Amino acid sequence: MNLKYKRRYDSLKRCVKSYLLENAALTDEICRLQAELSVTRSQRLYLIERLMFHEGLEKSNSGRPSVSNGKADASDTQKKYSPVVMHKNPNEDKPKSVTIVRKKKPMFPMNLNNVLLHSLGEIISVNPNFHSESWIYPVGYVATRIYAHPKDPRKKCVFTCKILNNAGIPQFQIIPDNDLDGVFFGESANMCHMDLLNSIQQSPCVKVKIPFDVQGEVFFGLSNQKTQSLLMMDPAFNQCTNFKGFAVQNVQSLNSVSLSFETLQGFLS
Repeated sequence: MNLKYKRRYDSLKRCVKSYLLENAALTDEICRLQAELSVTRSQRLYLIERLMFHEGLEKSNSGRPSVSNGKADASDTQKKYSPVVMHKNPNEDKPKSVTIVRKKKPMFPMNLNNVLLHSLGEIISVNPNFHSESWIYPVGYVATRIYAHPKDPRKKCVFTCKILNNAGIPQFQIIPDNDLDGVFFGESANMCHMDLLNSIQQSPCVKVKIPFDVQGEVFFGLSNQKTQSLLMMDPAFNQCTNFKGFAVQNVQSLNSVSLSFETLQGFLS
């Protein structure tokens, strides 16, 4: 009888030893993967910052003369170096010069008070999914703004707002720069904004019910008058058949708890 239990005891010892070795190997593998994940997150944040920078840089350089076969476009060169027309006044000996004023192209990134516009994007007029009666959703639109962190509303967070083309359907994204794993996305701006507000409401730091008001287009900066003026300059603007006119923006809504970090802090305190 003692020999039987001795054999069982030796078998259990061997199993425990095997499990200890396996657990140690798994622990080492987890530590290695966590280190790689940390490096990957840093690289993603760096690439996003570089992407935002180059998007703004390419737009700002769009005002330069176009180059074809190593030579500047003749039309742009002619406009830039057009001769000065001189008109002689019979009552004066000195001639007066007439200068030609050209309309400057917008320079990005552009500060719109509470939103920093990096890329206006492109209007897709042939697809009614990218515009409604009151809004236009240009593909490639990129803007950043400061608001409360979804996990800790007492801390500031820079959010990147994007509009992408997902197989003919607009995809809206709200990306917190210091938490790239917590991206909010959906088929409408209100859906993304609502998910962000729900995440803030469910934060352990929030002990009260916050009177949030979902304003997705305003959060993205699409309601800004400057943004709307730039969209109206797009040749495809007049081809949006479903669009009737931009919704009137309530200036007081910009200071609501759903959009303003300072107002939210005052409510939480």
